[in-house]
Amino acid sequence: MRKYVIIAISYIMLTAFALSGCGNAVNEPKAELERNTGFIVTKAGTYDSADDNAVVVSIDDKEKTITFANYATKRKYTLSYDGASKIFDKYGTSMSMEQLQPGMVVNVTFLKSKKLLNSVTESADAWTIDNVKDFELSDSESRMNMTGGTYSLSDALYVFANDKLAELMDINSVDVLTVRGVDREIFSITIDQGHGYLRLQNEDYFIGGWIEIGSKIIRTIEDDMLLAVPIGSYDVLISNKGVEGTKSVTISANDEQIIDLSDMKTEELITYGKVIAVTTPDTAMVYVDGKEVDKSLPIELEYGIHQMIVKAEGYKTLTQYIKVGQESATIDITLEKSDGGEEEAEGPGVSPVPTSPVPTTPVTTSSDEYKVTISDPVDTEVYLDGMYTGITPLSFKKVPGTHEITLRKDGCITRSYTIELDSTSQDETMSFSNLAEVGD
Repeated sequence: MRKYVIIAISYIMLTAFALSGCGNAVNEPKAELERNTGFIVTKAGTYDSADDNAVVVSIDDKEKTITFANYATKRKYTLSYDGASKIFDKYGTSMSMEQLQPGMVVNVTFLKSKKLLNSVTESADAWTIDNVKDFELSDSESRMNMTGGTYSLSDALYVFANDKLAELMDINSVDVLTVRGVDREIFSITIDQGHGYLRLQNEDYFIGGWIEIGSKIIRTIEDDMLLAVPIGSYDVLISNKGVEGTKSVTISANDEQIIDLSDMKTEELITYGKVIAVTTPDTAMVYVDGKEVDKSLPIELEYGIHQMIVKAEGYKTLTQYIKVGQESATIDITLEKSDGGEEEAEGPGVSPVPTSPVPTTPVTTSSDEYKVTISDPVDTEVYLDGMYTGITPLSFKKVPGTHEITLRKDGCITRSYTIELDSTSQDETMSFSNLAEVGD
């Protein structure tokens, strides 16, 4: 019996000795392990670098990588992610990879030596404003006006459309945006809802009349127009000389829809109504369709849509559209006091101001006028603020301000760009990328 016990004890001691030998290998210094294996042993929560207020530039699900942009250096870097990489919202709640989107402002921790992502957390310093529809962008002044405030554009601003990088000039005034930033600085803009295009056919009778697209756009009808229209379905009202009709249309992204007016009744039926304008202050001046009127008398106007502008010193200018459809009507207009600079205001209960700028005319040969030349792409139709201008290469009169350039070519995807023309006394030349072929 004693002999059996001695043998058992000896076996235990040998086992303990063997385990002790394995323990030395496990505790081998990290540097020695790197030299012997060629890689660093990592675990969840391991990182040696951090980046605050970075912008998510792109996400590659197949390669399992995320590209970020550093705010301070304006440089991009790409990190791999795996099952141990964590994603949190700004409140510390876990998020899925599908919830991470280009344009988000985030804080990042990662293992620099392996370019391995440890965690992504929405920045608590950042804000997000979505469904932005009414805005004004100025690239030259590096600012954006929206939601009643003015924001500066970051030097490393990123613009996205369909989860891909875009340019500031790709943003159209009719688009719907998501804007992200920190303090009063914008870090990224995402085009959530883009636009398509609308063209009228057989519109000769209605030239000089009005086109009203839902409650989005009101424009004077001109020959061969191509209007940028937000994605969606609309009832389009066409009117001129007392004749009007409605057409339904659905606009898709980058697609062109044509409304044929040949079947609309065009028997001239001009009917007039009288409008009495009562203004506060009483000294305000009233303009209808660009001409000053005597508001002390009833204003006789053709049935249809008319533009009314009301101005008074010390008050904000009000621009609104009125629809005359009865023998007489009274309009009460109260102007808001100005806070220093003259601003346009939109009256309550009236149709909105057109989303496209006032059309300009082609350049003349006058030597005291400057011009804008579009050189590329060649043999492409150009529309300036929705109005047909010609085939490239071409030139048109330089009018300072923000304008919309639309490029169109059969078999290609139509593109629009927002440009700014300064007031400097010099000509300008612009070149754009070739239009992508349909189906590319």
